[in-house]
Amino acid sequence: MAITVNDLIGAWTLVSATQTFDDGEQVAEFGPDANGYIIYTADGSVSATLGDAARPRSGATDPQRASDSQLAAMAHRFIAYAGPFTLDEATGTMTHHIVTSLFTDWQDGQQTRHVRIEDGLLHEAGTPRVAPDGRQFKVELLWKRVAAA
Repeated sequence: MAITVNDLIGAWTLVSATQTFDDGEQVAEFGPDANGYIIYTADGSVSATLGDAARPRSGATDPQRASDSQLAAMAHRFIAYAGPFTLDEATGTMTHHIVTSLFTDWQDGQQTRHVRIEDGLLHEAGTPRVAPDGRQFKVELLWKRVAAA
């Protein structure tokens, strides 16, 4: 069954983010304690925040009081971005048009993925990427809809 924009609207919590390499190896992209949210709005906006829940804390009471090295450690294995999204319902291809991102090289860029909803989970399969060791991999994100409060 084809996915529609209405199927996406709402908040989703991260179940898993798995890198699958061409040689079959699978690695948890944000480690074993990954968590996150992605929110799709009816006006066509997306906001995603996800990462390793076990990232170090600085002990500071305000981000301005954390050191540059502490902030860098917090950003490792973490991503946040937002902007509009489009969905090609015929192909199940979604594009996040990124306006702002923690990883600034993504700003003014796009993230394209194939999407489907199966057994109550939103599956988002990204386009192929290349690891630092030269191996190609894809990431599949699994999201569970957040229940209404």
